[in-house]
Amino acid sequence: MGAVFSSYFALNSPAAVSPLLLLTVMSFAGIIGGALWALIPAILKLVWEVNEVISSLLLNYIALFILKYFMYGPWRDPKSHGFPLSKMFPKNAQLPIIFPHTRVHLGIIFGIVVVIIIYIIINRTQFGYENRVIGENSTAARYAGINIFKNTMIAMALSGGLAGLAGMAQVSGVIHLLQIQINPNYGYTAIIVAWLASLNPIAVLLVAVLLGGIEAGGYQIQMIMHVPFGIVGVIESSILFALLGGEIFKTYKINFGRKK
Repeated sequence: MGAVFSSYFALNSPAAVSPLLLLTVMSFAGIIGGALWALIPAILKLVWEVNEVISSLLLNYIALFILKYFMYGPWRDPKSHGFPLSKMFPKNAQLPIIFPHTRVHLGIIFGIVVVIIIYIIINRTQFGYENRVIGENSTAARYAGINIFKNTMIAMALSGGLAGLAGMAQVSGVIHLLQIQINPNYGYTAIIVAWLASLNPIAVLLVAVLLGGIEAGGYQIQMIMHVPFGIVGVIESSILFALLGGEIFKTYKINFGRKK
């Protein structure tokens, strides 16, 4: 949804608009789009106690059909020969490349800055402390007088906004247009990143680079070793299962012995 909101301004802004202004507007549009979409599962959870993971995943399909509407309808490029693609973004709507002859664009700075900000929010603010309490024991948080409704809404809006910013960076910095296949399931990889990092923002940055390398290397594996790209998912899943399995030994002590 962040990609959809930001693409509106990329496709409908005059060519004379400065890149700084247009990219700033697109960034805020992406944040707003993601935040508004994330508020839906937040409200469902708070009002009707609907599991936010399930509702978020199901809302992905609704977002996809909204995207398809624009891609097969008003935003489709007449010169795309029937393919669901928008027009190519103008140069002033494309995030600049940091390193020549690569795809490393300004969006990587977004990620680094966000890591620092989220770390400070979680560990150095009252809002972060209250959300840690809510996550560990919502009943205790309620008795302590913490406003669970307000904190949950803000946290979900913040999370959705960051996801929307990532969507903006993807369409503006990598593919330079809007299409149905915006990214190869980066969101599901991000779940593994969060688990491996134990929800630590600084560790998230390091683990994201690790899994990003595995994702990028998957194409080389496919070409050189002639194995399916799906092996990357197998590797990532194996890492996650090993981590989850290791949690058993942190919680339980296992003894092996004979019955008398």
